[in-house]
Amino acid sequence: MQIARMTGMAVVILAMSPMVLATDAEAMRAYRERNYSLAAKLWKVEADKGDANALYNLGLMSMRGDGTEKDMDKALGLFQRAADQGHPQAEYRLGEMRELGWGAAPNLTEAEHWYQLAADAGDPDAAMNLAQFFEEGYMQEPDLPRAVMRYRQAADQGVAEAQYRLAALIEHGRGTTRDQMEAMKLYKAAAEQGYALAQQRLGEAYLEGKGVPQDTKQGYLWLTLATKQNIRSAEKERNDVLRNKKLTSDEVSQLETTAVRWKPKAAAVKNPAIIQ
Repeated sequence: MQIARMTGMAVVILAMSPMVLATDAEAMRAYRERNYSLAAKLWKVEADKGDANALYNLGLMSMRGDGTEKDMDKALGLFQRAADQGHPQAEYRLGEMRELGWGAAPNLTEAEHWYQLAADAGDPDAAMNLAQFFEEGYMQEPDLPRAVMRYRQAADQGVAEAQYRLAALIEHGRGTTRDQMEAMKLYKAAAEQGYALAQQRLGEAYLEGKGVPQDTKQGYLWLTLATKQNIRSAEKERNDVLRNKKLTSDEVSQLETTAVRWKPKAAAVKNPAIIQ
């Protein structure tokens, strides 16, 4: 596989031969069926030829311990080989490992470097982590406008945590113009993917009628969904609705049934050739 980074456009072009695609599809099928030894064998053949996706997949298997003992040193080396070809997800993983001290001592300067490269190439997870660096001021004073920019990059690609964090900044006018309605749209997008804190905030907003029409039923539903994920403060707010008898017993029963049947929206697949 060849990977060419287009300077200034932050675009990565993946050119894969039909044979590589067939091998990768077989390896991915084996991985999903938890036949890790076959998946690793197939990807190793392509990795030995320098295929960046295969290198990345083997690196992730080593990092997670799929079918083998976790080996952070091996994972770091495999990610490095893929990142040297400009593979955005490998760059993100290198940033993650350097931030957390996996396979090498923690190094926030190197972590930020790899996150920056990956985010500039369009990787949403790297943009999410880079935004946190800017918001929390890991390397320097907090830079909220840059945090907003990177959270938005990740949020636009469906990263639920980024949608939640961006919504919080927008709701309170931190680093950007305050906009209650936009914040609620982002909370809802994250909530629909199952992000518990967004479910709680959306439930509160429906009860309060802030940024969305006041709707006790919707408020109770979203607080119930957050409660199912062990958000204790959401459980208290939900119980307050019951205690104050803002809903009939039939309404509560229907909403509880809806909560049991509720399923989160699936996250977008970033690159079908790599392990998600």
